[in-house]
Amino acid sequence: MSLSAQRALQVLDFLTANERGTFTLSELSKALDVSPGSMFAVLKAMSEGGYVTRHPRHKTYTLGPAVAAAGHAASGAHPVIELARTEMVKLAAATGHECTGTVLVGSDILVIAVEGEPSGQSLDLAPGQRIPLLPPFGQPFMAWMPPAELREWIADLPDDLRDRVAGYIESYGRIVRQRGYSVGRGVPGREHHSLTRELSARPNDSALRAALLQRFFAEQPEFAVSEFELDTEYHIGNIAAPVFDPEGRVACCLTLLNIGTRTGREVPAAARPVIASAQLLTRQISGRVPQQD
Repeated sequence: MSLSAQRALQVLDFLTANERGTFTLSELSKALDVSPGSMFAVLKAMSEGGYVTRHPRHKTYTLGPAVAAAGHAASGAHPVIELARTEMVKLAAATGHECTGTVLVGSDILVIAVEGEPSGQSLDLAPGQRIPLLPPFGQPFMAWMPPAELREWIADLPDDLRDRVAGYIESYGRIVRQRGYSVGRGVPGREHHSLTRELSARPNDSALRAALLQRFFAEQPEFAVSEFELDTEYHIGNIAAPVFDPEGRVACCLTLLNIGTRTGREVPAAARPVIASAQLLTRQISGRVPQQD
């Protein structure tokens, strides 16, 4: 991919994740680590194509009408997105929990919808936002990723973290596949939240991605639950279930946030609503659940 095309895509991703904001050329240049001269050329081409709109007086940029047309066409080409939004409204209402829908795009998790009342305890997610596919985020995507793709993804990680990530996915990924869903205990710590927010503002910062992964392994004993003691109470931060496409790949992931305190005995019951919604969506798109290991 040419550098200019890559930068144009980065602008689209950034503006989509920050759809309620307007940004000057210098703000976009700083956020995406692109020189002002190069950013000007990219924005000029995108403006001429209708993909961004420049305010004549304030000199700020927002998404243009061509993006809306592309989004409408994409919804038709990927029916699971609209189906997931509809099901998520019902799921959030039935459980009383905030619900997110995500898809995997390259090495990032893309938020496609957020429904329900926010609790104020989780990450402030919005449609269009990207989160790096790094533990603890995207457990179902990693657990059911085809082995060859998983090896390629691990190979792109920092050298000193590859073995730790591979070992984690091998052990915890098997548990996720056996359960049919993932469980996150509590919520990532304050520093983890801060790093994730910084990365959403500076998505090209490889050092931030490495720091985020290092932070996870520092918190892992408090987050990833391998086995529940039936009568022990746990604060459950999230439960996520996969929706499968006709090829048996994860088409999208539904996640309930901030479940609250549950005993190990109660966790499966807390997971049933999101599992049922994911199974319904799998059926609606003629998907199939892949065979176990």
